[in-house]
Amino acid sequence: MKRTKSILIPISLYYAIRFMSYSAFGAFIGIYYSDVLKFDGAQIGLLESLGGIIILFAQPLWGIVSDRSKYKNTVLYICLIAASATIWFLPLSGDRFILLALALGTFNFFQCAINPISDAITLELSTSNKFKFSHIRTIGSLGFALMAYFAGRIFENNIMYMFPVFSILMFSSLLLALFYPPVEGHQSKGKQKVNILVLFKDKRLIIIFSYALIISTAFGFFNSFHSLYSKSLGISTGIIGLGVSIGSFSQFPFMMFFDRLYKRFGIINILMFSGLIQSIRWFLFAFALSEVTLPFIWTLHGFTFIVFYLCMAQFVSDNVVKELKASGQMMNAIILSGLSRIIGSSVGGFATTYIGISGVFFVNSIICLVAVITFFIITKSTNLFNESQSTEPEAA
Repeated sequence: MKRTKSILIPISLYYAIRFMSYSAFGAFIGIYYSDVLKFDGAQIGLLESLGGIIILFAQPLWGIVSDRSKYKNTVLYICLIAASATIWFLPLSGDRFILLALALGTFNFFQCAINPISDAITLELSTSNKFKFSHIRTIGSLGFALMAYFAGRIFENNIMYMFPVFSILMFSSLLLALFYPPVEGHQSKGKQKVNILVLFKDKRLIIIFSYALIISTAFGFFNSFHSLYSKSLGISTGIIGLGVSIGSFSQFPFMMFFDRLYKRFGIINILMFSGLIQSIRWFLFAFALSEVTLPFIWTLHGFTFIVFYLCMAQFVSDNVVKELKASGQMMNAIILSGLSRIIGSSVGGFATTYIGISGVFFVNSIICLVAVITFFIITKSTNLFNESQSTEPEAA
């Protein structure tokens, strides 16, 4: 019990500070691209998709490295140090598009691994030390929410403050990560090597990954364009920050009761419900967004990304062999933040030049609704999700 309490404090603080850094950057980088660099929607979409391509190739690599390292913690330290340093490449690149794309790619190469490796380590510790990962993730969202509100106020004066704030918070996360107990890579020297392709032998994972990719593509577009779109409608940076903060707080109920809901309703029903809410959310963004409605629409955020994030993290932790747990979490990240970001940013950004951002939100609403119906039909026509099975290891 004493050991559990002693590790919970640094783990909780680590998640809070790390998510504060994400809030200070991710929610406002679109404004930097549009207001400071004067990029249009197509340029922003291309820039975000190029960064996403780096993530697509980097995350499987980091997953293999983590699973085959002596300790996963070591890989995490490297990525935290590099992310806190390479963020400075972005403002140093100025408005030179190619140089900025290279800078963003370098930053994303390291930053993209932090979340899935952190989750893989924390999920293993939660099992051995009997604490709930969803509660730790709640603390992370609390940090995100608080930072979003204050960052909106701070960056309203100067958006360039975003870079030192992120760098300082990310380095602070590193100092807290040093207090984590070491967690082994289960394919380290002398142990069986397991091919990452084994993950795709589980048909349940393929079905969930495919559905999550479609839904997350709409979310990828949202992440790249929501702040730019809100600003174009005359909504202030402060109100945008307030909306992001409200959205983060709205995740708390699901995170606090995640274990109970997961056992009661199952992953399929929860993901279908989330897909339906996302369809409604994008419809409201397309036709009802204003300075008055924005805070209310953001309350739906608590039923969207975090639902997929926690359900998929838990499903991988429960059903993937220990030799591939980090790689499994990396695949989740590729689906939720990598491939979906590439498609959403590039295709969505290109489409904005023809039908506008509101038009793309409407199309995304229809796509999500169709995806939910298709997912329902597929899952109800198979008994795969009624069976208890896990991915069997296979030597590389």
